Amino acid sequence: MHTSLHEPVTPDGPLRRLVHSCLDDLDELVAVFLAELRSMEPYASDAVPWSELREHAEGSMELLLRLSGGLAVPDRLGDLCERIGRSRAQAGVPLEVLLHAVRVDFRVLWDAFARRVSEDELPSLVRSASRVWAAVDHHTTRIHLAYLSEAAVVAREQEHERAQLVARLLTTDARDPQVVAQVATALDVSADADFAVAAAPLPATRPLRDAADELSARGISVHLQDVDRRPVLIAQLPAGVTAVPRRWLQEVPCGLAPVARTLAGVPRAVRIAAELAGTGAAEAGPRALPDVWSSVVAGRLGELGDALGAEVFGRMRGIGAGERSRLLETASAYLRTGSAGAVAGELYCHRNTVLNRLRRIDDLTGCDLTRPDQAALFMVARACDPSA
Repeated sequence: MHTSLHEPVTPDGPLRRLVHSCLDDLDELVAVFLAELRSMEPYASDAVPWSELREHAEGSMELLLRLSGGLAVPDRLGDLCERIGRSRAQAGVPLEVLLHAVRVDFRVLWDAFARRVSEDELPSLVRSASRVWAAVDHHTTRIHLAYLSEAAVVAREQEHERAQLVARLLTTDARDPQVVAQVATALDVSADADFAVAAAPLPATRPLRDAADELSARGISVHLQDVDRRPVLIAQLPAGVTAVPRRWLQEVPCGLAPVARTLAGVPRAVRIAAELAGTGAAEAGPRALPDVWSSVVAGRLGELGDALGAEVFGRMRGIGAGERSRLLETASAYLRTGSAGAVAGELYCHRNTVLNRLRRIDDLTGCDLTRPDQAALFMVARACDPSA
């Protein structure tokens, strides 16, 4: 039957005797525990100072003995579990290593009891095993919870530090090699690697955040930086991969910059990605520069763009809405395919109908879409004209 530490149960006489005997030999138990602990990483690499390890080991062993024996716990041990949990989280000790080390206490404690118990007392000790284990479990649970709480704080602080370093990288345009090196260390990436950079459109930031979480879960080195209220994803491409894998951002609305060939190229890529993300409505997928170049150009023309849109599309504004819709649909399909036959198949009409509409577009806008220069002019002018 399981015995809770909180139940009003007085331990059997043999257990109390064993507890007092072990308290008298506390240094011996601590030495056994520390000898095993020093064989584990990262303890073997002095991740936690030796003096602190010894202090915590002595406190833990005494606390477990007192809990097992139903003895009073002094104030100096009242918050020991929390101090251990916080310390190991700050030192970066992996949780599984910490919990394994804490449970070594039970083995050390039980071995000490076994060496000291008489044959007559052995059945009583076996009956007391649940109480000893309850003490260890209570100790472990409190350390675990304290570790998780502190680890969350440490993670937030580290994320804040990384964000500040990346912000310096962006504001200095990576001109300072020391900043580049610091960011590489903070993000655990190579400064000479290739990087994917994508920015979320302001109306839809959650999908990119989710994509960052998924990439991180796959072991990809990824960082999410808030730039002008929008999240920007910066992810190191795997060695030998020179283009952003399609599956990374499939169906994620975002502006996708050309690959940054080094960490120093990331600031430029961030600016490009942010501008692409702000171009037009959010779409279900990445928007690269070749996809939206005309809108980018239009956005930079200012009042010249307004004039260009009016110049090219002024006459088209005077025709009926139905005809204008058909002509623009035909233009979009032709600019995408370059084939009147393909457009006819896509729009379920005759090829001659497509040719007639292209001629009508030429009459209204002065743009022959079969000529590359005039097709480019049409695309930019259309991006400049809200009615188009």
